[in-house]
Amino acid sequence: MGIPTFFLALFAILILLAATIVVYFQVYKRHINKALEATDGKRTSMVSPYKATIVMTIIVLLIGILISYFAGYYYAYKKYEEDVWVMSSSDIQAFYAKVKKVDEHSLLVEGISLNDENYRGEFQYDDLWEGISVCNKDTAIKLSDLSEGDLVSITLLTDRTGHTNIFKIQLLADVN
Repeated sequence: MGIPTFFLALFAILILLAATIVVYFQVYKRHINKALEATDGKRTSMVSPYKATIVMTIIVLLIGILISYFAGYYYAYKKYEEDVWVMSSSDIQAFYAKVKKVDEHSLLVEGISLNDENYRGEFQYDDLWEGISVCNKDTAIKLSDLSEGDLVSITLLTDRTGHTNIFKIQLLADVN
């Protein structure tokens, strides 16, 4: 793992600041020496090197803050994008159930005894949207094609926020 590019950019800006201040001090010293040698009393004024140093330091601090902000945003977003599609085995779970009641956008099922203890009992799923895959073998069917007593496999998907939704409903046996 190499040095991040924003560290190199920040280092280059700091070297540029130091070089600029050193050059300005030399120019100011030369200007003062010429002014002391001149006898006509006419000279141009220059900003004090201490004021120039303060202004340049403030500019470098602002540039450093901007670089840090954008570099942090870039690396955090990159890390987020890498982790979004990584799923663990606990993110996808399936259980078997018998359909007790089917409405237009809701489903009431009862988990069978073969399931883990967490998936036994009644489960009510409301607000089922059109994007849920409901199928019988390899054929897509509608939610309304399910009837009371059908044996189904329900696949649940847990997203990054911990919210669990139905991903797929597979009709296993048509009892009716």
